Amino acid sequence: MYGNTDFSRKVAPLLPHAFRQGIEAAARNDERNPYVPGSHFYHAWLAGRAMLARGWFDGDGPRQP
Repeated sequence: MYGNTDFSRKVAPLLPHAFRQGIEAAARNDERNPYVPGSHFYHAWLAGRAMLARGWFDGDGPRQP
């Protein structure tokens, strides 16, 4: 069962901070920068974007379409 929790209100304040961290990491040529293909966190970043595109999940396993 899906709850009424609006996770976008919790996550929205974190997005500018995450973007700023990505820009700073790129300026330092940090190999762990998730915005650079082939970097350490790139695939995790893609998975997070896919999760956002599918919508928020409020449960124990993958959300069924």
